[in-house]
Amino acid sequence: MLTADLVRAYRRQGELRIRAWKGEARPNAERIARRYVTIAAAHVGKTRGELKEALDDVPVPSRERKVGDGLRKLILDRCEVGVDAEHDPAALRKAVFEAAAQARREAPHLGAFDRDAVLTGVAASHGLAPDELERLLYADLKQNHRIEGFDAIEGEALVDLYDESQVQAVLLRAEKVVVQVACKTAATYRYLFRKLKFLRLLHRIEPLPDDGGYRIEIDGPFSVISSSTKYGLQLALAFPAIRACDAWSLEAEVRWGKARDRLRFQAVGGRKEGEREAALPDDVQKLLEKHAERFDKGSTSWSVAPANKILSLPGVGVCVPDLVFTKDGAEVYLEALGYWSRDAVWKRVELVEAGLPVPMVFAVPSRLRVSEEVLPEDLPAALVVYKGVIPVGKLEAALESATS
Repeated sequence: MLTADLVRAYRRQGELRIRAWKGEARPNAERIARRYVTIAAAHVGKTRGELKEALDDVPVPSRERKVGDGLRKLILDRCEVGVDAEHDPAALRKAVFEAAAQARREAPHLGAFDRDAVLTGVAASHGLAPDELERLLYADLKQNHRIEGFDAIEGEALVDLYDESQVQAVLLRAEKVVVQVACKTAATYRYLFRKLKFLRLLHRIEPLPDDGGYRIEIDGPFSVISSSTKYGLQLALAFPAIRACDAWSLEAEVRWGKARDRLRFQAVGGRKEGEREAALPDDVQKLLEKHAERFDKGSTSWSVAPANKILSLPGVGVCVPDLVFTKDGAEVYLEALGYWSRDAVWKRVELVEAGLPVPMVFAVPSRLRVSEEVLPEDLPAALVVYKGVIPVGKLEAALESATS
């Protein structure tokens, strides 16, 4: 992720704007990005310092220095680095310093101290060659970290990531963010709403008129009393889910610069052609496939399909089911709360009590310590508490209970 100093931003009439690519700026950025990617891939097994020196050798025009620095930052972020796990550099340094101190005390005069002898002795006691010992002595310094892997990416995609990261860097300074999104499928809404919940962002969702999508108001890190740095990172991590929507617009109040001037920031976009739509969570996809197979074999009367309905109660909240089960014309929707909190379960209970328009089953992992009896029997909903995988028998009983 980029820092604020790497954002190509300027101010105009109370607004913070990101500079658009003009002329040859974008092609030039892609050329630089391709060079950086090639160099990073070739430096797997070498040190971080060696990689940075190689990146320094790539010519970047002065007017594009900020772009180059930003691309470098993203390249380094994609590197998996590590330190020799078998030998602790701090312990090796301690052993060398102690051996050197003892050798100096025992030397008959200053010129008699033998550095190589000290290193050879310590190396032998640790099963190392002297030159290997010297390499490991400061292996824990950042520039000496070994690059163990590189998350490969195309040059054009790296520049796209740079564009995305600029917006994320701005969001780190936000007081309030208002987003309007429109998606062709419920799966994309589900992905976004779950991401907001998972990141524990303070937000409010309300539907727009005429099925025009949703308006989401999110508190920014500069409106949170404490932990603003961590909260800002969480907000920035939500942006890719916003960007995955078919159409989106974002408006934020941000504090920018050393003086923390209050400015307005706007961005718009939509999912690019060829980008994958959001998929069901893995556990839900497995449940879908398993239940569909049972239906095909005649082991159950309930058919199943991905849900495309979004349930909204004004003033109460929004629920995006994962699956819909159908039997004799009756429909029951299921939402899996596998990665959520207890608060999310109570919110679902509140939605049911407020009058959700369709029968619901909520699948809740046992680690959330919620009883299946929190939902009254007279409501068209049921709770399935499970450990590991959702049991078929309990699910079938819950489906019947929700429609009875």
